[in-house]
Amino acid sequence: MPLVKLLTVCVALSLTIYCPAQSKSSKSSTADLQKSIKELGDLFKKKKNSGSVNTNEGIPSTPQQTTDKSKIATTTSSGAGTAGNVLPGAKTLDVDVMYPFDNGAAVVAKGSSFALINAKGETIIPFNTYGSLGSNVAINQYSMLLNGLIRYRTLDQREWGYLNAEGKILARGVSIGLTENKRLLQINNNNGTTSYGTTDGKIYTHPGTLDEINEGIGIVRKTVDNGNRAVFSYKKLTGEAITSAIFDEAYSFSDGMALVGKKDNYGLMKYGYINSSGKLAIPFSYSVKPANFMSGFAKVEPKDKSAFEYAFINKRGEVVFQQTLADINKYGVFDRFTNYGLAINFKSVMDTTFKIRSKKDFFASFGITQDAWFNQEANYMENEKNPKLFFSIRGLNSKSTSYPLYGFINLEQKKVVMPAFDLYNQSFIYFDPVSHLAYAKTPLGRDEKNVPLFREGYINEDGLFVFVKGAGSKW
Repeated sequence: MPLVKLLTVCVALSLTIYCPAQSKSSKSSTADLQKSIKELGDLFKKKKNSGSVNTNEGIPSTPQQTTDKSKIATTTSSGAGTAGNVLPGAKTLDVDVMYPFDNGAAVVAKGSSFALINAKGETIIPFNTYGSLGSNVAINQYSMLLNGLIRYRTLDQREWGYLNAEGKILARGVSIGLTENKRLLQINNNNGTTSYGTTDGKIYTHPGTLDEINEGIGIVRKTVDNGNRAVFSYKKLTGEAITSAIFDEAYSFSDGMALVGKKDNYGLMKYGYINSSGKLAIPFSYSVKPANFMSGFAKVEPKDKSAFEYAFINKRGEVVFQQTLADINKYGVFDRFTNYGLAINFKSVMDTTFKIRSKKDFFASFGITQDAWFNQEANYMENEKNPKLFFSIRGLNSKSTSYPLYGFINLEQKKVVMPAFDLYNQSFIYFDPVSHLAYAKTPLGRDEKNVPLFREGYINEDGLFVFVKGAGSKW
């Protein structure tokens, strides 16, 4: 008798002997034993090596490991609940391509047809409704933004425009596009005016154009001196000017502040900052152009570096941190803060209290004692309430590509998802702040033809796949 059948019979016999002594209240125990029969059978079941991936393979459930000392939850590197595995009850999507979620919706494609789904896998826009659908993350220097603006083209290819994550058409026509920073729709009207659209369907029309619209405020450019010189001012998206002041240089708002420049009586440019009310919050006192504010601080450099190399100021213009050459040699240079309140360089991590820790100590505070390093540390996703720090550990390499695997730290939840994801075949993993899902790939090895195999789909913030791309047709 095969071993699996023998074990099944043994457990069944014990179940028969045990059941008569049970009351109706003990049905759960009976169910547990029946479950054990299946698990024992699965344990000894031989799997055929066909070179294909079973994306619906069940993953047993185990509790997350938590250290009492640091209260850090860790998705472990082996066993159930492991990052890169499939969540029980996950859905398989019979599609060819899965695009990242954007404001709670994701574009998927099969053949030459496109559809839009929500975070439950429900269809918002069915296949063959539009000729194409597409959304992309906007990368603005160090930040990434999911703007919720999905570009469509009709089936006859004659019309295109933009719709939102609910499938509602926001604007259509050849005169429509995105603003330079990809935050809003921009519609160039026939009468010379410009309209700007938001994902909730609101349209704001201006007699001219606004540049670098951020935090509801844009820059107005005007030429003077017979067109030989440009000057700048600011207007709200609603059309209201926030100040009557004119500047020789102007930059987009960030963290409620905007860097502005004005030439002094000697023609030298000096820099300061205005706030969202248009008030000059920090005077024109900097000769070297400072950085934007983020997490309440901005980096500035003195013209004379005899005392220190650079500093960070607060929104009152007070120096709250500075570094000399000796400090830089010890800790490295900090260029900026992220929106989640950390400044990171190749040596150290600094928080907004200006406490500096080595990267080794920072990782150790999350229970990561191996040799680890950050990936994508220069970038951050805007509006994400649970920011992710992606990292890798030496020796944890992909079975498919031999390149390092990556995991992430959920900073708000203080949870570590150990490295399991491939970043060699995709540029970024970024979580949609609405659905809290991210498109990701985890390597599974190679098939009999030495072709890399991956599980791909949408993962949750525990690093488990909630949607998996189907294997596709073999014909």
